[in-house]
Amino acid sequence: MKEEYNFNLTVPLADLDTAIVLLDEARTQYPDMRLSRKPDRHGNARFYLCFPFHGVRTDLQFMAWFMDRNTSNWELFGPNYGIWGLS
Repeated sequence: MKEEYNFNLTVPLADLDTAIVLLDEARTQYPDMRLSRKPDRHGNARFYLCFPFHGVRTDLQFMAWFMDRNTSNWELFGPNYGIWGLS
């Protein structure tokens, strides 16, 4: 099993195009990040972002990176510790 830290990102559907551009930039910056889209809810797009733990927590760098680009309508929850997959 692999350790990871994950975030939930919620953005208004009106900002979806902007969010996708930002998430594409994040994937370039953090190539190990896994990204999945959760079902939309209450007019919001929701994403699940996972950062594998390899002795270094890259998720902490991501949080600072994201906060520099955050808008007041976007919510980032986490990091949450988790275990994913089988070894």
